[in-house]
Amino acid sequence: MFEISAVAAAARTATLASKGQGVLRSIKVREGDRVKAGDVLAVLDTTDLTIRSQSAQVAHAQALAALDNARDDMGRANQLFDAGALPDQAMEKAKIGLRIAELQVQAAQVGVRMAQQALADATLRAPFDGVVTKVLAEEGNYITVMPPSPIFVLSDTDTLEVRGAVPERKLSMIRKGMPVVVSLPAIGVTREAQIDRLSDVVDPMTRSIDIVVRLDNKDHAMPAGLFARVSFPSVPSDASDAAGAVPAASAPKPADSGEAAGR
Repeated sequence: MFEISAVAAAARTATLASKGQGVLRSIKVREGDRVKAGDVLAVLDTTDLTIRSQSAQVAHAQALAALDNARDDMGRANQLFDAGALPDQAMEKAKIGLRIAELQVQAAQVGVRMAQQALADATLRAPFDGVVTKVLAEEGNYITVMPPSPIFVLSDTDTLEVRGAVPERKLSMIRKGMPVVVSLPAIGVTREAQIDRLSDVVDPMTRSIDIVVRLDNKDHAMPAGLFARVSFPSVPSDASDAAGAVPAASAPKPADSGEAAGR
């Protein structure tokens, strides 16, 4: 039986930052809290954003009133033009005035949507189910967009991904879906699983490939980050397995260009 060392990490980990900018008014969660996708994690101060939203709505109302007036002007111009009492130049001016009013309404609508989006961006929500592992900001901090101010680290521990490296000499005996046994010595847990995926690239320093084994952890019985051992019952071991993968320090180093030239 062949065995490697590995780490049981969270399936997903994300550093969360706000899409909005401003003073952090309220933090709703702390380290260790479990959240669902869409839950509110933090809220920025929205005083200025609310004023801007109200201003955008007023501008939209003014644009709508101007459009109504332009339509009335166009109606009167049509009547006069049909009666032969309005020159072509005045008729064209009325048409242009109506078009400008329509474009102003569209611009005002965009302004309203931008203001509403800015208000929505002031609330930071969880992108997926997980546990808050770090809180990186506090109430009263000024949150920026450029550069982004990280506020939380969120990890999805419903599934753990056990990651390890297999020496290239074992590559011909390793395949996706192969049964393995994962042991977590720190908590005395052993689980049967299978290889979920393999890297397509051999690390040139360690002469090994990375593998990933997924473990169901919906009961949250296994903390993320634990040291693990992955055993391959169907892969024979040999004397060199005691040393494991070739460490980076012992990997052959390319000759220095200067040395090569000296030779």
